[in-house]
Amino acid sequence: MSSNNKSNLEAIIKGIQTNKILEVFDKYYHDEVVMYENGDSTNRVGKAANRKAEESFVNNATIHEAKLLKTIVDGDNTAYEMFMDFTYGEHRIKKSQWAFQQWSNGLIIKEEFVEIKTPSTPEPSNNIKSNLESIIKGIQDNKILEVFDKFYHQDIIMYEKGDSNNRVGKAANRKAEESFVNNAIIHEAKLLKLLVDGNNTAYEMIMDFTYGGHRIKKNQWAIQQWSNDLVIKEEFY
Repeated sequence: MSSNNKSNLEAIIKGIQTNKILEVFDKYYHDEVVMYENGDSTNRVGKAANRKAEESFVNNATIHEAKLLKTIVDGDNTAYEMFMDFTYGEHRIKKSQWAFQQWSNGLIIKEEFVEIKTPSTPEPSNNIKSNLESIIKGIQDNKILEVFDKFYHQDIIMYEKGDSNNRVGKAANRKAEESFVNNAIIHEAKLLKLLVDGNNTAYEMIMDFTYGGHRIKKNQWAIQQWSNDLVIKEEFY
């Protein structure tokens, strides 16, 4: 782990905000970097290919605002949420997105961008890391409902790839969790990464399960916002 990851990430964010994207890319990205846009790494393997993509964006985009909403720094894994307002090819675009970084020797070797619909506001809380670890263990031990009842807020809102339809409030979300538990058999829930920074947390997990007779294997990120030791917002990608 490099102790410079936090300051390097801050420099990258400042570079985006001050229209120095190529300069920070050249300085802080690994020669073997792989970048993903909503799970797709087509033409984004290696520094040369990624620089071409960055050049294309810089040459066609005018950034009006790049507002940092959250940062998470945990060892060689970092993330930030940003609101972007820019014009690209004469089209005005406003969106919020998470960017997840994996670092190697002070350089980004993997970066994933996931577009989201709504930014959020953190508030004070405690004991978050141990509670999150309990939630993850509950998933792995087939105790999803038990940890949901214990660690989720009455006002919880949950999103699946930006959609919160029928996922507002604890009662509605428990029904959704019950439906999953009653129809799914989990074969493996392997934790890949865990990030904890104040009231904002995230984890990446490989899920291997059978649902409704269909075997499903997928990687997913889960991002949590906490209030008084309870998850009040959770987003899955």
